Amino acid sequence: MNKIVKALLYVESIYALGAGLFLPIFAIFSQKIGGDIFDAGVAAALFLIATSTLEWPIGIWLDKFKEKWFLAGDYFLEAFVFLGYIFVGNKWELFALQIVLGVASAIGNPAWESLYDKNTPNITSGRSWARAHMYIGYCAGFGILIGSFLAQLYGFNVVFLLGSVFSFIAGISTIIFLKK
Repeated sequence: MNKIVKALLYVESIYALGAGLFLPIFAIFSQKIGGDIFDAGVAAALFLIATSTLEWPIGIWLDKFKEKWFLAGDYFLEAFVFLGYIFVGNKWELFALQIVLGVASAIGNPAWESLYDKNTPNITSGRSWARAHMYIGYCAGFGILIGSFLAQLYGFNVVFLLGSVFSFIAGISTIIFLKK
């Protein structure tokens, strides 16, 4: 495994751990701010619609610039969104943050996959992608366990703050470890 692939797996695993912290409690958080389960669904849908709408045009830009900066930008923007959850007072603010999160994802996903694809050999691409999903999945799974435990003990803000810190660390690590 080359250095770029190791770095990508490292930074995405850090991010997945942090983002996973609040996946299981998102619907509960939505209710806490006055929303309901449908509003949690709307928030998730807005995220995916924003991501899906923007990935193609961002992918076109990606072919002209270095992926590293797109990826770092994604992690930093997501860190601010996660921090923003602390200040959400109603479902409309949550919806707005979910759209911004979708924009960040549209910036980072194609960049990560492009870099990963360029740095793995074609003859072992199945194994390489399986390894990537395995590492990242483990980190997200542990993040979910830790996040639900911390949210139960300390509330949502601690979990959002930690998610933000992990995403920020992933952004800094991207700049440091992806020298290319």
